[in-house]
Amino acid sequence: MSHPFRVDRDPCVPVRVRAGLTADEAEELAGLVPGATDGATAMVGLRSLLTAAHLLADLDVLEPPIEAMWRRVLAAITLRVGGLDTPHGETWLDIREDLLEYGRFDTARIADYFDPAPERWRLYGGPRPFLQDPRLADEGGDVASPGRLVMTRASGANALWTDPTPQDVPVGAKDAVAWLLAWIGYGPSGTAGTRSRAGRSSHIVKAGPHRAVISYFPHHPDSLFTTLVLSVPAPSTWPTNPGIDLAPWENENLPDPLTSQPPAGPASLLAGRAAHAVLLNGDDTGRTVGCRITWGTTTDLPPATDPYVIERDTGGPLRASRSRAVWRDLDALLLHQRPGDKNTLRRPTVFDHLAELDPDLLAHLGVRALGWDQERRDLDRAWYSATTPPVLRHLAEADPDSAAAIAATHRSAEAWAWQLRRALSAAWRGANPLRHKDEQHGFVDQSAARYWERAETEFWTAITNPDTPPAFQPLAIACFDINASALKSTARGRRATAEARAQLTRSPRQTAGPRRPAA
Repeated sequence: MSHPFRVDRDPCVPVRVRAGLTADEAEELAGLVPGATDGATAMVGLRSLLTAAHLLADLDVLEPPIEAMWRRVLAAITLRVGGLDTPHGETWLDIREDLLEYGRFDTARIADYFDPAPERWRLYGGPRPFLQDPRLADEGGDVASPGRLVMTRASGANALWTDPTPQDVPVGAKDAVAWLLAWIGYGPSGTAGTRSRAGRSSHIVKAGPHRAVISYFPHHPDSLFTTLVLSVPAPSTWPTNPGIDLAPWENENLPDPLTSQPPAGPASLLAGRAAHAVLLNGDDTGRTVGCRITWGTTTDLPPATDPYVIERDTGGPLRASRSRAVWRDLDALLLHQRPGDKNTLRRPTVFDHLAELDPDLLAHLGVRALGWDQERRDLDRAWYSATTPPVLRHLAEADPDSAAAIAATHRSAEAWAWQLRRALSAAWRGANPLRHKDEQHGFVDQSAARYWERAETEFWTAITNPDTPPAFQPLAIACFDINASALKSTARGRRATAEARAQLTRSPRQTAGPRRPAA
């Protein structure tokens, strides 16, 4: 092949350059990322991304699941080039502090990481293409059309989702890398290409390790370098299973798909968990012209605590939901644990050692949330992303009073939402005693959605202006009045509406409790 595309060298990751670079910084950027300009988006390879990370503000990936996977891959590489792979907690904190003070990655360490095995970074061909299984050339059956790789293209009998491009149109290399990551992290369970290995032939695949969940990352709005360093979880949260801790591109051996192994440390946890096996076929121009996608394990992936998800007592990580705004789980990110009526939520472990940071740095940090609302099988609803204001200064270890006040404000919002739903249900039943309950649910859900859309503004106003109590009760009453007006066409409906509305003038079962300045 005349064009061996390499992810370490060739542009494949969209990034946003910092705004307001000094003249010296602009000159340095021009040498590291030719053509990149102040505040603009650029495409870079992994080596350039790390070398110029201190000059970049953030990733600029359009698709949230792909961004979530890039952040995991980059955290695994940062672990090595930043020297953050020591298992000793106090030493690790010192190394992190020194690295943040230095303000950039060491170019010699970057070269030492990428130079020894350039074939590991190739997208096509060779003995070890990036994050792929070359054995599929013999074990993976027929080659699928290139569009099979792009999850948003229509496939088979599935309805068109977002991309009308025909299946047989080749996929550019940078897009192929992105969708390769998406398949590894978010691929569906069900059927895929047939793979035959060691006498076992099957086309059944397990769901990807991050499918249907929402991921949360520490986020600095103006420094990709800082974001990457803080995205590496601390040693106290690393898995301790037997074996050598290696990312897939670091491992001399390919995994045995018949005996899935649990992660042995942070690198294998961040980048080594996969249920799918993929192999791409490229042409001389660096485009993907075919692919094989099949099972990468015959059993469920061994359990592991993902450092970027909210864990529940039962039911696994918190699932992504397009109808649930990120701020509703903010207290679950600030508190070490958030008790609940049905489930206790445990915050992502990557946040566990951020309170030790310099307060001036902590004051700038927010949360980047990336979710894909999916079924475990093959139904994809919608993906979404959100970035909070700088809220991590209110971590419970750093500011317990404000963390408690934020949690109380959230409880108040949830309590009035419950009161609203209760009142609307009562009004509907009183006005329509003979109609089907499904209509009632739709009526209630419509008003609840209106409430939550407006409650977010009230929440952030209350957090940033602690002397202003949140107006969740008036908001609930206003949403009730808008929706319940449709029930007042009969005497029965007017009576039921008036009785139900009275419920919203009383205090809910849960109140906001005492508040203090949180800003």
